[in-house]
Amino acid sequence: MTTRLISAILLFITASFAIYLGGWWLYALYGTGLTLVGYEYFNMTRLGGHQPLWLPALGLIALLLLNASLLPQLPYDFSTLLLTLTVALPPLWELTRQEHQGFLLNWAVMVVGVVYIGLLGTFIFALRHLENGAALLFIPLLGTWLTDIFAYISGRAFGKHPFFPDISPKKTREGAIGGILMGTVLVMLLSIIYGMPIWAAFILGLGIALLTTAGDLTESLIKRNLGVKDSGALIAGHGGVFDRLDSMFIPLAFAYFFFTLALGYK
Repeated sequence: MTTRLISAILLFITASFAIYLGGWWLYALYGTGLTLVGYEYFNMTRLGGHQPLWLPALGLIALLLLNASLLPQLPYDFSTLLLTLTVALPPLWELTRQEHQGFLLNWAVMVVGVVYIGLLGTFIFALRHLENGAALLFIPLLGTWLTDIFAYISGRAFGKHPFFPDISPKKTREGAIGGILMGTVLVMLLSIIYGMPIWAAFILGLGIALLTTAGDLTESLIKRNLGVKDSGALIAGHGGVFDRLDSMFIPLAFAYFFFTLALGYK
């Protein structure tokens, strides 16, 4: 517990500075972190018996993130080209091989990895590029961290009833409820302080908390299907980088579209 807490505090401080500074600082932290998530994901898939084109996939993830980071300065958005390569490269490569067993699953595993990690990861930079982007990125990111933290604390203190035991046996309903309630309230408070109307703060808080819980279960579902316990062991007390960042992919995409479509931020 102590190791987990110290790691979380250090990561929070580092991430806060990167969010505030933006630019290459943000890319250095999250570009590197998400590329490591990609490596852990593809390593898990190989442990699970799949053989995706993992090296090109890692390159595509890194380029998608770099493209998103540099978009204000780039003359063209290369994300469509990179996603096209993600889909087109595996069948072209397969034509050079003699053995085609498992091709369809390997193709799907590669595309899912690049889209889930690389494409959804770009919303970190898309949020930061909005006006007052440091705050608009910090609020949902902090919301995911707090939802995770309070789910863990609530589960340890009050957890009795399993929550999706077929996916993640250690998670409890009490932990999930505690995380969702506290995550919603705290995101609401931050959003109201920022100046959002109460209705928007509530929708944002509830959406972030619910989708954080879903994101955590998504990684558990991936690991369960691949027969892997942890994505890695890089972060003391947390496991792998994927285990630490798993909850943020869907909530950040939701936050970006909520800010831009519902609230008109640009």
